[in-house]
Amino acid sequence: MRTMTALVAGLALVLTTALAGCSSKTGVAAAADAMGATNLNSIQFSGSGTNYAYGQAYTPDGPWPRFEVKNYVAAVDYQAPAMRLEMLRAQGEHPPKGGGAQPFAVDQRTIQDVNGKDAWSEGGAQPAPNRGAEIERRRAIWLTPHGVVKAAMASGVTGEGKAFTFKAEGSDVKVTLNDQNLVDKVEYLTTNSVVGDVPVELTYSDYAQFGNIQFPKHIVEKQDGYPTLDIMVSEVQPNAAVSLPVPANVASAPAPPATPNVTIEKVGDGLWSVNGAGTRSLAVEFADHVVMLEGPTSDARSKAANDLVRKTVPNKPITAVVNTHAHYDHAGGLREYVAEGITIITHESNKDFYEKAWARPRTVEDTAPTTNKPMFDTVADKKVLSDRTRTVELYFLNGHQHHSGQLIAYLPKERILMYGDAYNPPAGDEIRTPERGPEYAAQLVQKINELKLNPERIAPVHGKVVPYKNLLIAFNLEGAARGTK
Repeated sequence: MRTMTALVAGLALVLTTALAGCSSKTGVAAAADAMGATNLNSIQFSGSGTNYAYGQAYTPDGPWPRFEVKNYVAAVDYQAPAMRLEMLRAQGEHPPKGGGAQPFAVDQRTIQDVNGKDAWSEGGAQPAPNRGAEIERRRAIWLTPHGVVKAAMASGVTGEGKAFTFKAEGSDVKVTLNDQNLVDKVEYLTTNSVVGDVPVELTYSDYAQFGNIQFPKHIVEKQDGYPTLDIMVSEVQPNAAVSLPVPANVASAPAPPATPNVTIEKVGDGLWSVNGAGTRSLAVEFADHVVMLEGPTSDARSKAANDLVRKTVPNKPITAVVNTHAHYDHAGGLREYVAEGITIITHESNKDFYEKAWARPRTVEDTAPTTNKPMFDTVADKKVLSDRTRTVELYFLNGHQHHSGQLIAYLPKERILMYGDAYNPPAGDEIRTPERGPEYAAQLVQKINELKLNPERIAPVHGKVVPYKNLLIAFNLEGAARGTK
């Protein structure tokens, strides 16, 4: 009997001790306790791994191209709120395939900052204001492992069980906790003008104790189902001294205009270079219509560009737009052409991708709503657009590693070559781009030679109209060029 009494007393003591160690808290409160979020005002964490260039796949609907991240450092001030993100990236695929500023000749460092209503980048002669990037970067603060907990608490969200939701910069964010009440998964929807709604998923795993907090040693982000970031965290500094004062030139920078600023420059008889939102199109006038070469960046840019072209070339409708390839920065303005009933000319391998992309849901934002069915005129190897006044030759860049469905446009009479990516002429009088490798430019020159084209000038989407020799000089390809047409 005495033995039984002692056993019962022992079990009671064990149960009492176990219950004392368990918390009745759930949802946000449980996560705050488990992660040590309540008294965390700032954090700096660093590591290395890989990242991937969203919207820059080699094939339509393919995975994003991969880069090696040699150093990844995030510094967050939750009170400001402010964040600084620095990455040192190296070429991740050999040979390079896809976009994302490939090919790299040297490692590339990017530094992006936000503090309240101001966003900027570092690395140039002075900080560069990034008006329009503030919302996305502020949201990134509240998507960090402790940021989601702090944002939910500040919003008055409590949650029950292992999940809760809150709003971050206008987006509904869903948070899932693991069995230890640590943040396991963060999900929300963003938007892209090419594909519409884009699901974003961040997973946090392999938690470890750093000071008074728990922090994941493995961070993975996916956008539209493909990874965009995979970082192994090696160092965490809770309540680090994070100071991100806003540079004077950033604070005084004007807000972006409601309508993109677009300018037009005559570069030949019936030819205009249309510059807006950091990208260029070429407007080509025929006897009774106009064809646009490229509809990049955004639908708002396309609308502004088309309106300006119509003022410049009145009484001649825009009947078609030529799309060089399906990277999102080059296809971002195509839906505006669909909305205006204008034919899309693209390589045949891109058509199915666009049809599926433009049929996707657009609940976050729809910049060019339309019920029009896209009209396509596809290119296999070559297509000629011609009338009594003008000829434009379209060629497929078969085997080019930037994109599997890439076109170039050549105007034989004017000897102008228009293309999407290979060489982006710098501003001013500089010709060389030492940060870029020669592979894509060399592939373009090889194709020009095979086709026996003889360009005198080039009209790149990313850069001003310049002599063709500039591309050759930039990559020491003078000896490789030979044109006879």
